Amino acid sequence: MTDLSGTDLTRADDFAFCRDIAGRANANLLHAARLLSPPRQSFFFATYAAMRLIDDTVDDDFLRRQASQREATRSAMLAEIEGWQAQALGISEEGPLPSQVVRALQATAHRSNLSDGPWTGLAGAMRRDVDEQPMPDWSDFLAYAEGATVAPATIFIYLLGAEPAESGFFWSLPHPPEHYARDLGIFCYLVHILRDFAKDAARSERLITVPDALIQQAGLQKSELPLAVGARDPRVGTLAEDLRQRAAGHLEAGRRALQDLKPLIGRREQFALSGLIGIYESLFNRFSADYFSSMADAPALEQQLRKDLLSSHPSS
Repeated sequence: MTDLSGTDLTRADDFAFCRDIAGRANANLLHAARLLSPPRQSFFFATYAAMRLIDDTVDDDFLRRQASQREATRSAMLAEIEGWQAQALGISEEGPLPSQVVRALQATAHRSNLSDGPWTGLAGAMRRDVDEQPMPDWSDFLAYAEGATVAPATIFIYLLGAEPAESGFFWSLPHPPEHYARDLGIFCYLVHILRDFAKDAARSERLITVPDALIQQAGLQKSELPLAVGARDPRVGTLAEDLRQRAAGHLEAGRRALQDLKPLIGRREQFALSGLIGIYESLFNRFSADYFSSMADAPALEQQLRKDLLSSHPSS
């Protein structure tokens, strides 16, 4: 197998650049990925950095502009997503991604049999955000989540099950990575929403990816959510419980899929997977109590769970 850990100076710099970008998110997925072997880590951080860059551009830049600015720059933002997708798929080297990330992708994802699905899925979700498409009901949420959260989860699962090959990695398990990643990704995404609800509501209602129907069933309107969260309105707790119940269904389905996956992957990979799920399950269980207290407690709990995961890393 070709060495993907960055033995020459340029490649090492490229992967360090990607790791720095990815690390800004401080996501649980990153902590779990740090438990993998160096070649798998390099692959993960290259792909995650590419995804992080376009997601941050949309969420932290475009969606936070004034309405008139969003309208004036919408076409340019959609073109940027198009260019990003071409780079991510290896169709073009030109686009918004830095050259370091492009080279890191060429050394990892583009030398594997990872499908186009994660890239096209995330690009579709980003286009939906930029177009400011409404999210009326649960089916719309699930369609959005296929790109927004199942995409990075699919790459993580791919790296747990793919085997080293002559030119990179090769997946040959009975089902595609998406089969094992889908419910896991949606469950984790719903926990993210529960954890970050107050922060997202304060930044912009456009960052709240909860279907209108669920908000209305709780007796609220989307525009009311920032004030309702600040006032500890019990209707927010009602909405949170609805999301939690839906997350429970995806957790159950995800467990079944992962039971099939675990015997097919290595010990180190099993540990990384179990550790990641353990963090999210602990947060999920904490949200069964008073929701507003849970939100306040979540950062400290999450930080401790990450420390516990990294400190208990087994030998390969």
